[in-house]
Amino acid sequence: MTDSSGSPADPISETTDVLVRALRALGNAGQPDTASRLAARAWWALKSQHPREAERLNGILHYLARLPEQVDSAPNE
Repeated sequence: MTDSSGSPADPISETTDVLVRALRALGNAGQPDTASRLAARAWWALKSQHPREAERLNGILHYLARLPEQVDSAPNE
């Protein structure tokens, strides 16, 4: 895959983009607690070596925190 300039895309950035979209969808589907836990784990994994991507996950954590509380029936991971 390439970015808008035709350069090869960074795989960490591309993976983070997919993860952010999936976490947003999971939260909007009524699983904001599960999505938040997953986002926090990913943030922790990225924060020291990939701060830009970690910041994107921080943003999704803030988004998920604003969703209405719903019963999250997924088991803890």
